[in-house]
Amino acid sequence: MPESVIKQQDWTDEKLRAAGFEQYNRKKQVVMARQLKTGEAPLKVITREGDELMAYDDYFICYVGDEPKSKLDEYDHWPVEPTIFNETYVLWDEKEFQPTPAQQHMMQQGCKPYYKKAGVWAKKLEEDVLIQSLEHEAPVKIKTGEVLAIGAQGEPYSMGDKTFVERYYQETRTRFSWILRALGLIK
Repeated sequence: MPESVIKQQDWTDEKLRAAGFEQYNRKKQVVMARQLKTGEAPLKVITREGDELMAYDDYFICYVGDEPKSKLDEYDHWPVEPTIFNETYVLWDEKEFQPTPAQQHMMQQGCKPYYKKAGVWAKKLEEDVLIQSLEHEAPVKIKTGEVLAIGAQGEPYSMGDKTFVERYYQETRTRFSWILRALGLIK
């Protein structure tokens, strides 16, 4: 694999900042998910942006959507490696959860409600780059304008700008919040 390919590694905050990445928090949103059953993998997943990803044994498939569909793969969906899923997603914890008709359909298909608790380091690309994600069999080109994210275990992945804006936000930091953080009173 050529050195110019961005791949999973142990990133430091300083290295990420130097490469132009910034930290973003995940919006708390219901994500329906299910773990692949024996015999389903490998499974090719095509995201709403048209990216072809591979899901392997024990991977989780995450689904979102507002309108009921006839089949699960018609919802916006993406695969997540099991260790990363268990580290970054937790069961939905709000007692007043009222599933939408689409979420009810997903639950009937074996999904459970989760939310992603982990944020990411990300940047909007100003030039094309090659990445080797966990879900691609070979390096893929990510185009200018897409968002390149670095996940919890240093894994690179991409998403469209619209998807990124729907899922992540950057905390606005005031001088006062910096003081509270420095004192350890807030995270």
